[in-house]
Amino acid sequence: MAKYGTVLAEVKDGIGTITLNRPDKRNALSTELFEDLVEVLTPWRRDDSVAVVVIKGTEDYFSAGLDLDTMNWATDADRLRWYDATYYGYLELLEYPKPTIAAVAGHTFGGGCDIAVFCDIRVSSPNARFGFPQVRFGLTPFVDPLQRIVGQSQAKLLTLTGRRIDAAEALRIGLIDQIAEEGKLLETANGIAAEIASTNVDTVVRCTEMLRRSWSMDPMAAYVYGHVQYRDVHWNPAISQRMLDARAKIGRRAGA
Repeated sequence: MAKYGTVLAEVKDGIGTITLNRPDKRNALSTELFEDLVEVLTPWRRDDSVAVVVIKGTEDYFSAGLDLDTMNWATDADRLRWYDATYYGYLELLEYPKPTIAAVAGHTFGGGCDIAVFCDIRVSSPNARFGFPQVRFGLTPFVDPLQRIVGQSQAKLLTLTGRRIDAAEALRIGLIDQIAEEGKLLETANGIAAEIASTNVDTVVRCTEMLRRSWSMDPMAAYVYGHVQYRDVHWNPAISQRMLDARAKIGRRAGA
């Protein structure tokens, strides 16, 4: 497991795992954490040993949100570095070519909730709580992609009030996709990741891209785009071999 200043990183069985690692701050978000996140994610874009990425904290907490100490900038250069770090950190997640899974527990607030929202899939422990309390300081949260996930009405409730909700309510409004059993958050997230990794990296990347791009297309454009992707994967030798193996397996069963 590689250790950075504020995160841990590991690749195993097609799953790249990033662990937020600021236990003394409950993984509050700093300039360095966003920079470390990008430093880990960027090379995994082109690494075929990584099919899917899991971002996690612990079974007790994900991230308490913004580290308020970060706001005490000594210089304008420090302030600009923070702006760049957050901009490119969230952008990396928004445009990431491989699926990302947030495994969240306990406090998942502010920028920590944003990180979860920018991931493709969100799995929660029963003890998780979500919200954007930074609005009470006068700071703005990301309303998008939040409103695409929960709808505009629920996004308004969360971002205009700064209210906090529990895991059951988050599941009800669609903010999270699944609540894991107590003590099995990481096992559940890794199980989903393993299902994804068991397919083909090229297909995973194309599906992720289609899900992201087709949203803004008209139905006909989305259909043509999807068919092009379907056609192109047939040229992948690994996928062709999988199809041949499956056909042979079915043939053996039929002859049994």
